[in-house]
Amino acid sequence: MNPGVVALVIGLALSGALNKAAEQESSPAAQPSAATQSIQQLPAPAPVSPIGTANNAVQITNGPVVENVTDTTAEIAWSTNVNAGTTLHYGADPSHLDLSAGMPWGGLTHRVTLKDLTPNTTYYFRAESSQGQGTGTQAQTEQTSFQTKPAGVSSQLK
Repeated sequence: MNPGVVALVIGLALSGALNKAAEQESSPAAQPSAATQSIQQLPAPAPVSPIGTANNAVQITNGPVVENVTDTTAEIAWSTNVNAGTTLHYGADPSHLDLSAGMPWGGLTHRVTLKDLTPNTTYYFRAESSQGQGTGTQAQTEQTSFQTKPAGVSSQLK
């Protein structure tokens, strides 16, 4: 049999059953059936928090930690609660963190290596993680500092 004809027959059968049920409901002598007694109004769903609220905002959970400093390099790391971007703003002047370094991808662990630093110099920095897992939120740390080693010294902090 043609599938279109089968669908038409099923539709007509359902239509007849619905008409019969409507007639019974409108009859004053009709008693509620077990089927109509079991229909319940469900409660409205709980409101969903929009993306980017405090419930899922990016937060820096550890760090930043200066892991390694030489005379011309420094490695700084921090962690976040959700995947987020990685940017470190830094400079030798505490009121002008004009330089930045970062990673082109996000993650939970953030590690930036600063290169071509001047020996025996204090650098100031602030870590930033933004676009926390698509939430559009951002977190940043307080400004802090480290000092590079004198020229020719390449020992680690630890």
